[in-house]
Formats: sequence, structure tokens, C-alpha cells
Amino acid sequence: MKTMKQFLCLLIFTGTFFTACKKDDPEYMPPVIDGLEVGLRNSKIAHPGSDLHIEAQISAPGTIKSVVLSIHPENGSGWELNTTYTEDLEGLKNAEFHKHVDVPAEAPLGDYHGHLKVTDQSGQVTEVEFELVLVSDPTLPSVTGFEVGLNAAGNDLHLEAMVNAPNKIADIEVEIHGNGWEKEVSYTDQAMVGQSTYNFHKHINVAEAPAGHYHVHLKVTDQSGKENEFEEHFDKP
Repeated sequence: MKTMKQFLCLLIFTGTFFTACKKDDPEYMPPVIDGLEVGLRNSKIAHPGSDLHIEAQISAPGTIKSVVLSIHPENGSGWELNTTYTEDLEGLKNAEFHKHVDVPAEAPLGDYHGHLKVTDQSGQVTEVEFELVLVSDPTLPSVTGFEVGLNAAGNDLHLEAMVNAPNKIADIEVEIHGNGWEKEVSYTDQAMVGQSTYNFHKHINVAEAPAGHYHVHLKVTDQSGKENEFEEHFDKP
């Protein structure tokens, strides 16, 4: 009987020990969301008909399963968004969440509330909330007809857009990123700076970019310091 009691005590102690170790194992810690940015320079402001910049650093020891971004009006009816992201995120322990969401031109102005939710492969969830205001600004830089295209050789990326800047163009920046590769180019051409309208047409060498899916961000800054950013995509075979 004494031996049996000692054996049972050993089992209880061992079970308790392994349960404690399992809880302390970093693999079982929930995801962490850091450095959330909403809007350009974390302004938490968006404009109908423009892109909304959302960025955050995600750490998930149990590996990421999905990231959900949702936005809804603070009160009453208005623009709503609920999108699940897995591409370039699923299965990773550390990732940069960097998206540009199209805000419909007809989206009602006012106060909005947002949620960024990360779920890991074990079902653990971490969620952060943010505030967002939709405002109208007719003097904000804008673009129409933004197009990107890769040549047959896969080394030259064509970009074209008609830029409108009531406060006149100061500079235009292009950022390309995807599949662990990134390139940034800034343009201050004499023919462009100081113009209120400009047909932006450039070619960027992407020969070093590996095969994969890429995001292209076009950011226009005017001479009053206002910025607006737009996004397109391309695939490199």
C-alpha cells in the first residue's frame, strides 16, 4: 500500500511538472501585435477614394494561422470591412502585416472603429482595437489609371499613373516589396516638381527580385506636406 501511494504521488508530481513546463513553453504563448500604424504616419485618418495604410509587427510562437482586419462605423450605418489574410503570413512565427485597404469613394464620413485579430495554429487569439476617422480633403494628392506591368524577361517593371496635386507635386516615391525582397525609389524630376498634374511614367529594374507576388506602393507628397499612397500588384514567374 505504501509503495502504491508513493507511485501515485510520483504520477501527480510528474503530471504537474509537465503541465507547468507546457504552460511555460514559448510555443504555447499567444500571438503578440506590436507597433500598429493606422493611416499615413499613424494619423488614424482616411479619405474616401484613397488607400488606408495598416501596418503592424506580429509575433506568434505557435505560428500564424490567419489575420483578420475589420472596420465598422462607431455609430449607425456606414462603410464596413471584414477581410481575412493568410498569404505570406500563414505558418510564420514573425511577420510584418502591411496592407493598403481601398476606402470606397462613397464611404460616409465620420468616426469608425477597427479590430486587428491574429489567430495562431493552436487557436489562440490576440486582438487590438483602433479608432479611425474618415474625412474629406479635396486638396489631397490623387492618382488615376495607376498601372504596373512586368516585361517578358522579368527584369523591367513599367509604372504609369496620372497624378493630380492641387498643392503641386513635391516628390513621388515607389516602394516594391514581396517574397523577402524590397526596393525603394524616389523621384524629384524637374519636369514633375511644382506641377499640379503630371503623367508619371517610369521603368524600374527588378532583375534581382526572386519569383513571387509583389506589392507596389506609389506615394505622392505635395508641397504643403500632404501625402497620399496607392497600391498595385504584380507576379514574377
